[in-house]
Amino acid sequence: MESMTIEQRVASAILEKATDSIEIGGEVYPLGDPCMATLILVSELISTMPVVEKVPKEQIVYSVLHHAKDFNAVAELCAILILGAGHLTEEREITEYERFLGVFRRKVVRKVVIDRKAALAREIALNVRPSTVFNCIITRLQDMEVAHFFSIITSLSEANILKPTREVENP
Repeated sequence: MESMTIEQRVASAILEKATDSIEIGGEVYPLGDPCMATLILVSELISTMPVVEKVPKEQIVYSVLHHAKDFNAVAELCAILILGAGHLTEEREITEYERFLGVFRRKVVRKVVIDRKAALAREIALNVRPSTVFNCIITRLQDMEVAHFFSIITSLSEANILKPTREVENP
């Protein structure tokens, strides 16, 4: 891939243009550059997952079997990281022909919203190895510039802490 200027990378990030791709189940999915909306969706999804405590190595299998039912969200998380927040659904027009009184046919165009996230999450859950899902999630999170997002959050939190508060008088 040829190098991009800073301006091209910024424009690509804002527009969430694909700079790379991944193949899952025979279909190639373009990977978008990082955007805050994707990180927000990922954070929201992670917050719904149960906390799994560390267990000794000999109990890992039992722990995985016990908690696996709660982690359908892992495939969904991977799908969000691959598609990006702006590409989770797709609107398509479907042309159908309806019969009227059994004789006349008329053309009807309907708009249908396709849930690309659900379709990709199902494909990931059915056909992708856990090690590949792990590597995909870690790689995508590193690509998502999480450290920069963290810097933004901590800077704003510090500004909020330093903000003068209103004093309450005791009667």
